[in-house]
Amino acid sequence: MGNGRLALFYLIVFFCGRIDVSVAAVADAIDRPAIESNLGVHSVLLSVTSVGDHFIAVGERGLILRSDDDGKSWHQLSSPVSVTLTGVNFFDDENGYAIGHGGIVLRTTNGGKDWKIQLNGQQLAEKLLQQAEKSKDEESIRQATLLIADGPDKPFLDLLVLGRDHLVVVGAYGFAFESIDGGQTWVSWMEQIDNPFGLHLYSIRKQGERILVTGEQGFVALSIDNGQSFETIETPYEGSFFTAQLLGQNEIVLAGLRGNTLVSEDNGLYWKDIKNPISSSIMASFIHSDGQVIMANQAGTLLGLRENRLVPLTRKRLPPLTNVLEKANGSVLALSINGPVSIDVGDFK
Repeated sequence: MGNGRLALFYLIVFFCGRIDVSVAAVADAIDRPAIESNLGVHSVLLSVTSVGDHFIAVGERGLILRSDDDGKSWHQLSSPVSVTLTGVNFFDDENGYAIGHGGIVLRTTNGGKDWKIQLNGQQLAEKLLQQAEKSKDEESIRQATLLIADGPDKPFLDLLVLGRDHLVVVGAYGFAFESIDGGQTWVSWMEQIDNPFGLHLYSIRKQGERILVTGEQGFVALSIDNGQSFETIETPYEGSFFTAQLLGQNEIVLAGLRGNTLVSEDNGLYWKDIKNPISSSIMASFIHSDGQVIMANQAGTLLGLRENRLVPLTRKRLPPLTNVLEKANGSVLALSINGPVSIDVGDFK
């Protein structure tokens, strides 16, 4: 299977769950705690964050894993759901959130020891219907009614944690919602993000007052007023962007399907194409402490952005990578379809 098709396969299976996943199965999984297993460290993991002196990672079947020894070993934490979890982030050492399939939002207030369901897709649809009926907006009522009929089958794919009780989540079909009370109530951002075809939203990033949202079919939206309004940004590529970074005051980096990478130095007015020797989809990125943007792709390679090109940073072939994070010593913790992989600085070219 070629790199392009391989990337699409993993995206469909692990991010959107559209292969042999029924609404009934998702509905059951959002109410069923994750099964305890010693195979978690070898499973598909999709997101990782540092919390104090340890790491927490999430992935398929509701897995939540913790490492207390710099990623050398991992143990499973209890999880109230069995749906795939796609994102995790913390505000401080105690307060954090995880998101996933079925419109799931989980919250912890004790550093990840315990997680509680704050939202699922069925609850979200019901809340949207209540809001629509209150506003007497017929189109909103129609859409919310359809969501209830669909069932909780739509995944969240990325999140911003802006405070102990403040978060924004984005996901499939253009879903974008904000909560300022820890997930008790939600306000839609879908009105200010012009996405009439409901394109999937894969990433959301914030720097200062800028908030960037990227998604499928080249969709990019930028806010320069802290999310109050968004402008749709045109790009020369119509494929999906799975990850992005905001640099400086006006610089934007986009990367995604088939390794396509773009950089703008003027908030998206003009774009330049970045040369990439590997035509495999880029799934994740981060800004290293040395200022370099590092990306992870489905070919199992870490890439460094240097001027107008991407340079492979790893010598050995790794499994398809799904996420990446810098460790305290400057080395890298990567996630893959076969679990976490630690990459020492000495492995970089």
